[in-house]
Amino acid sequence: MTSRRRIVVGGDTTPSATAALRWAVQEAGRSAGCSVFVVHAFDVDGRADLALERDLDRSRRDARYRTQSWVVEVLGDTDVPVPVMVQTPDGSVEDALVAASTDAVMVVVGEPQNGRRRDLSARLSQRCTCPVVTVGVGTSPALAS
Repeated sequence: MTSRRRIVVGGDTTPSATAALRWAVQEAGRSAGCSVFVVHAFDVDGRADLALERDLDRSRRDARYRTQSWVVEVLGDTDVPVPVMVQTPDGSVEDALVAASTDAVMVVVGEPQNGRRRDLSARLSQRCTCPVVTVGVGTSPALAS
């Protein structure tokens, strides 16, 4: 049995992440047997407002639902028959994407819109064994170095 090749996409629902998701699906459509794996990290450390475990579980479910809804909204008008899966693991964005990148064809992230996570693609390119591509709104994809 052969395993399906996959492209990992950081899914933070920003405009650049939307461009990254669309680009990744187009890329996967050009390669037979390729799927897209959307990762939206649920950073528990950054959620100090969730004191009760019940609230934490609800927030995890809500994050997964919002990410799945975003994927459906973004890809609803595309006609590329590419399987797309969503994962919302606990942990930092960087760690979640690195973990998901094992055996991936590439990791695709949206270009940071502000100072937050500005060096994410550079850090990912140091830690991932596959290429890391940054996609911006209205810009050409760029290989991270």
